[in-house]
Amino acid sequence: MTTSNEINDGIFFNAVIQGRAITVQLPPSIAPALSGLPLRSRTFAGRSQELSSLLDQLDPSTRQTTKFAAVVGMAGVGKTELALQAAAEAEKKIGWFPGGVLFIDLFGYDSERYLSPEQALGSLLLALGIPGDQIPSDLGDRTRFYRSILSAYASRGKNILLVIDNASSDRQVEPLLPSHDGGAAIITSRHSLGVGARTFDLGVLELSASVELIQRVLFQARGEDDSRVVREQEQVHALAKLCGNLPLALQICAALLADSPSRPLSSLVQALSVAHTRLDRLKREDRAVRAAFELSYRRLSEHQARVLRLLPLNPGPDIASRSAAHLTGDPNIEVILEDLARAHLIEPGATWGRWRLHDLIRLYADEKGKEHAELDERDFSLEKILYFYLVTTTSANLILRERTGHGEDETEALTWLEEERPNLVAAVQTGHEIGADLAVALDQFFHLRRYFDDWIAVNKSALKTLRLQSDLRREGWVLSSLAQVLYHVRRFSEALEISKEALDVCQRSGHRYGEVAALNASSQALYHLGRYRESVEAGLKAATILRELGDPEEAKALGSLALALQELNVHEAIQLHKHAVSDCQARGDRHGEAAMRNLLGMALRKAGNFSEAAEEHRAAANFFQEFGDSHGEAAALGSYGLALQDSGRHAEAIEAHRRDVQLCEETGDRHALAEALDNLALALRRIGQADEAVAVYRQAAAIFREMGDLSMEGMALGGSGRALEEARMPDEAIHAYREAVNSFRAANDLENLLMALEALGITLLKAGLNEESDEVREEFLALLYSVQDPH
Repeated sequence: MTTSNEINDGIFFNAVIQGRAITVQLPPSIAPALSGLPLRSRTFAGRSQELSSLLDQLDPSTRQTTKFAAVVGMAGVGKTELALQAAAEAEKKIGWFPGGVLFIDLFGYDSERYLSPEQALGSLLLALGIPGDQIPSDLGDRTRFYRSILSAYASRGKNILLVIDNASSDRQVEPLLPSHDGGAAIITSRHSLGVGARTFDLGVLELSASVELIQRVLFQARGEDDSRVVREQEQVHALAKLCGNLPLALQICAALLADSPSRPLSSLVQALSVAHTRLDRLKREDRAVRAAFELSYRRLSEHQARVLRLLPLNPGPDIASRSAAHLTGDPNIEVILEDLARAHLIEPGATWGRWRLHDLIRLYADEKGKEHAELDERDFSLEKILYFYLVTTTSANLILRERTGHGEDETEALTWLEEERPNLVAAVQTGHEIGADLAVALDQFFHLRRYFDDWIAVNKSALKTLRLQSDLRREGWVLSSLAQVLYHVRRFSEALEISKEALDVCQRSGHRYGEVAALNASSQALYHLGRYRESVEAGLKAATILRELGDPEEAKALGSLALALQELNVHEAIQLHKHAVSDCQARGDRHGEAAMRNLLGMALRKAGNFSEAAEEHRAAANFFQEFGDSHGEAAALGSYGLALQDSGRHAEAIEAHRRDVQLCEETGDRHALAEALDNLALALRRIGQADEAVAVYRQAAAIFREMGDLSMEGMALGGSGRALEEARMPDEAIHAYREAVNSFRAANDLENLLMALEALGITLLKAGLNEESDEVREEFLALLYSVQDPH
């Protein structure tokens, strides 16, 4: 997936924008993506009128009914180049697009690299700074979330221009278009689109523009002393016509001339005419492009031609020079790649040392590659680049597992993984056996960066490959990984089902560590489904296997399962947590110690040992900060604040919760942010700051709803109701309790629904609304008896 952004400045927190179905709180700031927009051509010519009209369409001061522009035309006519030129000019205009430009290539006409709307939205949201675990899975929810983000930027004076390249259908592009007033987009397609955009039909260049383009290429390469265009006017006109006046073909032929300064135009015209004769069966425009390809291809050395034929084997959108060296077996590949770029057979990527192919050239080179498959050792070359991706990813993964939050090795590993992420995902999806191993190797990176869409995609692709090979051992491990990622995106029921399947497969294959992974995933899902005893049982089975294997991680596993045990026997849970902390200390596992101390603090707080709990949480937060683990630090600070509240140290608690909120905003972890806000609101309520508490509760409730967690939304709304009651605002409290009842009812959370009905009924009674109070009481009693709870 090629998505890049140029986002200027940042949007700061507390910008809450209500959309139709969700509420968006923007990240504290947006960092630019690692790669910028594709490079523009320095020999752009002949499109001044089209460029001017396109800019008029984007001008925010004009009263256009739509700011969407669709540039349509045949392949090779220069649609993408015009869009990039217009985007670059629009970005320079003061006040037009202060938020910058977002670019995405949808690969609409490439069956192997085609992006679905869901994939494209996921990539765009990541480019906008939204973590993977906060991106909804459903297309409709994802579209609304994305549009709300763009609307929020616009409302803060940071309107963003979208450039959507290579769209093949309305369905592919429509969800990507903004819905707010002033939202602007440039779309390119080979077909007319019915998405409410003004259509700019792009034809071939005028003859004079074609001549100008050829001259610009020659002047750029050879200087203005190159007079061939002036001397051979008749021949340059013939050359332009043989190229069909298509910019792509003209660039390639001009590059051939630039490469041979003594070659007369008549020689190239003659060669091109012969090529056309061989290609009579093709359409005129196809013939022009294909003839240009063939002439340029025949000019390549044997080694250059082989490199061009192998490049399409790279499964992703572009390729780094280092990767190309492994693909081709040539350590000095950079020289060859620069030669191919000068011939306009490949293009420089968005950053130095990366290269991409136009989709037509990619198809042509792939055809040639299949013709020379045996000579080029094509299958072996594919294995070499996949193996390079696997080995490098595995090495980077090991560095990340030992991460300290500091160090050049860690920075270098993350940078490489970020740059290659689209290629790595595509490599897994080739269906090659090496891709299945690569899927496993990406676990740590995807977990750290919260690229959960990609994690799910590679696991599903790996499963298809492994099932075709009847490889039960690795299938069980990948199933466990899939259960883990489903747990992270809060799809707990699905995670539980997949973990059961994983356990069955691992038991049949004798993969004991796979059984542990499956049982741990099952334990986590069961805990969040409220099935605590089953969660403990699954965790104990995992710990037992580790003990049988003599694995030192057994104590840590026991400490993790004690989270569920807290709900059953908190004092037993405390002993397990303390044992896990001691074990981690003995083994020098400081990151593990931080996690276990945080869990110990939770158990101590549940047992009423508030001061001791606060000490454990504070220590855990310090450890996580030392490692640069902001997610862990935020979680520990939230628990620390709650322990301080229970100790009556409210001022310190509020400080801890505000820091928790800040960290969650920085990491973009929206569910954790909602929990942090809920905790902060409780602390504010306890010191009598009802107005601020209600506002913060509302903010938390909105995010919980956005994340689909209706039970937690109800809890936050109920908290706002209590704050309003304490502030002697009964009407507002009744409204809040009604909202909480609706949330719990929608979530089918019967336990909390009973409590919300009770609070609503009592508040109505206090307000003198006896009849309505009686109705709520009847519903409460009916529900109480339906769940067969005599108390």
